[in-house]
Amino acid sequence: MTTDEAVARYDLDAARREDWFGVVLQSDDQRPHAYLQMCPRANGVEMHKLNAQGSVDVAYTWRAYYTPSDSAHYDGDDSRVFLSAITWYTYPDELRFYLRNASVGNVSMTFGPDGYGKEERVTKRGFGEPADVETREFRNVDVTANWTRIPDFGDWGAFFHPETQK
Repeated sequence: MTTDEAVARYDLDAARREDWFGVVLQSDDQRPHAYLQMCPRANGVEMHKLNAQGSVDVAYTWRAYYTPSDSAHYDGDDSRVFLSAITWYTYPDELRFYLRNASVGNVSMTFGPDGYGKEERVTKRGFGEPADVETREFRNVDVTANWTRIPDFGDWGAFFHPETQK
């Protein structure tokens, strides 16, 4: 896809979430370091940071702010998107590539704009065996830093570096 085609998709109505596109952040040696799945006007964003072998190390999700039950045009004025989930993955051998479903476990944090938080620690026990899951819930979490300004096209720094957002 060309830059002009990506700009055209980003400028689409936010209701057209099926018209997402990808953005790749490359390291100095031209290897993918992270990638975004970007919906029009940032109406839902997923970012995956990759380890040196190319496996997903951590996934961030900024939830959609407009999810109509039909194709109704979005005419709102949202200026921010909310970081609603972060998941860290662990693999059996950190020195080779794995798909996410081959992880031996993960830790997920989910957040709500109302200050709700939930942590899940998942440890897989093997094929056909149920995973061990520990869950903790939190109330009144300060989620101020979870809000990110909806960027202009190409201004992806807030998504590629969410830990720097205030």
